[in-house]
Amino acid sequence: MENLTYPACTRELYESEILGETLFLALVQEAKTPRDRYHLGTLLQLESETKARLRPLLFTHGVSLDEVADLSLVELAIDAYRDMSWQEFAALNVPVVEGFLARFRAIAELGDEADREILESMVRHEASILRWATMERDGNIDGSLDDVIAQLNYPLPDVS
Repeated sequence: MENLTYPACTRELYESEILGETLFLALVQEAKTPRDRYHLGTLLQLESETKARLRPLLFTHGVSLDEVADLSLVELAIDAYRDMSWQEFAALNVPVVEGFLARFRAIAELGDEADREILESMVRHEASILRWATMERDGNIDGSLDDVIAQLNYPLPDVS
């Protein structure tokens, strides 16, 4: 893992939410089933709400709030979703999310005590996505979104 400089590395958290929001918005439009649409939409909602929660942290530290990010993974993920079963798609996401989770943990360990709450919330955020992907991969679908939904102020209605 490359060296992190705090608070500049908080930008990485923000960019991950920009990527996630862009990705899940595109995937919602490709949803194969109402259940897929609900799950992808709920993940989109988590990314959107989390991105907004990060802005005060970045602003406090003078870190850019622009929404420029590397979105090269979006098309690859859409193609994978189109070509794979739901369980295969979830399995593909597990190592990606594990990588983000490790990075978020490193940033949380490095961060200022005053920022502890938001930094730890980012670890919970990513852990909830990992739980979802792992459960969906393993076919344990009941409650896979529970940890995600618990973080939302504005959850989507389940109309799947």
